[in-house]
Amino acid sequence: MQKTPLGAKYTLFLALGIVLILALIIVTRPQPQAQQSELPPVKVAAAPVVLSDLQPSVRVGGYLQPAQQARLQFQVQGRLQERWVEPGDMVAAGDKLLRLEQEDYRDLVAEAEAQLALEQAALARDRKLLALAERNRALQQDEVARQQRLGSESLSSKAALDAARQRLIQLQAEEAQLRYSVDTAPARLDKLAATLRRARRNLARTTLQAPFAGTVNRVLVEVGDDVSPNDVALELLDLSQLEFYAEIDRAVVTQLQRGQSIEVLVGEKVYGAEIVALQQHPDPDTYTYALRARFDNPGLVSGANAEARLLLPELNQVMTVPVSALVHDNGRIYLFVVRDGVLQRRQVRLGARQGERQVILSGVEAGERVVTRGGASLSDGLKVES
Repeated sequence: MQKTPLGAKYTLFLALGIVLILALIIVTRPQPQAQQSELPPVKVAAAPVVLSDLQPSVRVGGYLQPAQQARLQFQVQGRLQERWVEPGDMVAAGDKLLRLEQEDYRDLVAEAEAQLALEQAALARDRKLLALAERNRALQQDEVARQQRLGSESLSSKAALDAARQRLIQLQAEEAQLRYSVDTAPARLDKLAATLRRARRNLARTTLQAPFAGTVNRVLVEVGDDVSPNDVALELLDLSQLEFYAEIDRAVVTQLQRGQSIEVLVGEKVYGAEIVALQQHPDPDTYTYALRARFDNPGLVSGANAEARLLLPELNQVMTVPVSALVHDNGRIYLFVVRDGVLQRRQVRLGARQGERQVILSGVEAGERVVTRGGASLSDGLKVES
């Protein structure tokens, strides 16, 4: 058996030692430290808060309706005898439209005229009788005085005096009755005259007339129908003018006034109108306020949908920003202000909006630069460049 040379052993041990030393160095070497690098600033679009003069306006939807419309009813009852118009007919103010049978109402007029004539004749008669009664009473007073002068010594003289006095009392009673009839005659005549006037009015009410010039929209009764005062007989529209009708909220109605000019948009055309009515107490169901604005009808159809542009009071030197700068979060409104390259998130209070400009009432100052778009992806304290 051959023996390993000594030099070879030393070489092996040396190699093993070097391997062990290298392994130890690798195991005990220090771990490299992580290098932190700062993120570059985010590029944003920014613009200053500016002071502007604005004419704010709002648009509201509504519809067109006749400026004047009437649902006509008879004021008396009866059977319809005449129908002179049909839907679509143009009528002038005072034109006859419908008529009820008139015979009963003519008889009531004749009866009232007769009663009044009888009372007038009775008054003339009573005035004559009163004059006669006054003379008779005066003569009887003279007779009583004569009997008193004759004395009361004899029984015949006393009886004649008593009879004269009784006759005087009777004549005085007749005179008083006639005087009452004459004195109260004006009241009775007034009452009968009122009855006659009422009968004549009721006779006139059997004919339904147009209260204004317009167009017949609907006729709801036919010849032969029994009509009562509660029945709508005919609808009449005045289409020479139209009204724009809309319901608006309180914030808008408080900035408008009657007589103010507005623009009504129908299709592609714009018409000038004037506010004629503004409801002052809201509808209890919708809590909105009715607005009506009137303009001459250029040939539009009632009932058509329309839109109105309402000019609100002018705003002078108010802070404005682009609408795109607003950030909405949980019902609140914010802006991102760029200050020294860092974002500051500010809650703001809004005013009116005009086109793409938004009025800011508080939260920022004029001249401060704000991010104009993309604010929803930004955060407070972020470094930016613009």
